[in-house]
Amino acid sequence: MRAILVAGFAGSLLAALLITTPADAAPGTTPTTLPGPAPNQAQINATQSQVAQIEASLTKEEQQSSILDDHYNTAVQNLQNAQDALHSISASLVHARAAVATDRRLVAEDAVQAYVYGTPETSFASYFSSSATQTISRNQYTAQIVGNLTKDELALERSESALQNQLAQQQALAAQAQTEAAQAKSLAAANEQNAAATRATLNQVQGQLAQEVAQAAIAEAQQEAAAAARAASAAAAQQAAAAAAAAASVAGAVGGSASGAAATDAANQAVGVYSGPISGSSQGNAPGGAAVAAAVSQLGVPYVWGGETPGVGFDCSGLVQWSWRQAGVSIPRTTETEWPALPHVLLTALQPGDLLFYYNLDGDNQVDHVVMYAGAGPYGTNTVIQAPFTGSTVSYSPIFRAGLIGAARP
Repeated sequence: MRAILVAGFAGSLLAALLITTPADAAPGTTPTTLPGPAPNQAQINATQSQVAQIEASLTKEEQQSSILDDHYNTAVQNLQNAQDALHSISASLVHARAAVATDRRLVAEDAVQAYVYGTPETSFASYFSSSATQTISRNQYTAQIVGNLTKDELALERSESALQNQLAQQQALAAQAQTEAAQAKSLAAANEQNAAATRATLNQVQGQLAQEVAQAAIAEAQQEAAAAARAASAAAAQQAAAAAAAAASVAGAVGGSASGAAATDAANQAVGVYSGPISGSSQGNAPGGAAVAAAVSQLGVPYVWGGETPGVGFDCSGLVQWSWRQAGVSIPRTTETEWPALPHVLLTALQPGDLLFYYNLDGDNQVDHVVMYAGAGPYGTNTVIQAPFTGSTVSYSPIFRAGLIGAARP
């Protein structure tokens, strides 16, 4: 059910490309074909170096963004602290004024009470033992009572002045903190704009790299197809055909559907035979032949992950299940369930319609790909029909050994 991912393939160029190409170079896009000859290894290395340099710049910018964000947060906290202190000082100022006003009122009331009633308990009783019209008493009253009120007034002014100074200082600190916060925010925003521009450039260059890799893979598939056609031995032809199929996998995985289709077409031209103990008959039983005929009727139908609809799209296990259903045989839907459920057969006794299963092609330690043995075809008696991978179509290919764990006959 999963798309085939060939673990290894001929050609050191493509091996290096697959390792160095970013997996997300051009997500969801189909790179256009580059004009002229396919890029060579030096060109691709140069683009890869450019990607690495841009990634390093982006890392620095992202780190700087983190630092500036921290500065901004600190400035905002300083501003909040300054505003809290301003609020506290303002409250203290109001409280001090209210307290002194209360004291002034109480002292004045006490003085009047002492004067009018001659209350002996007060400290002013002696001042009013004689007539208030007498000069000495009036002077004593003025000196003591009014003098105390004047002292209170002066104390108030001093306290108020001190608080006002604190208030002015704190207002200056708050203004400074506000300025620093605004500057930090502006710097952080500017740096983020730079980082966004760098990301855009990185995506563009990664897309260019994906195109270059895909073009190199297509060229590799075409070269291997030509090598297979002129091979002097079956083993050499099989090796070239396998390399072409691997290159097609790279083109599809990196370059998208258009590149994958172009490379697959080239790989399908790689006429060769499988070297090894696999052998079989092109005759086989009637249900198997009917299943092959059904699969052949879907040649050119796009690969679709999870697909099981004729004329629309198939994945690998969807194709073989549908094909065998046309022969009147029901089999499980996925490769993981097909392999243990179906009777196994020897690779030396294959018949058309038999299914070949592959294990751990994408590193998941599961049975993850299935193809249908077709017998006689473009690759001699070792031809299979399969829905290979995203970007490809249902097509013929030679039997490949990498990951092959066995065969089964529904």
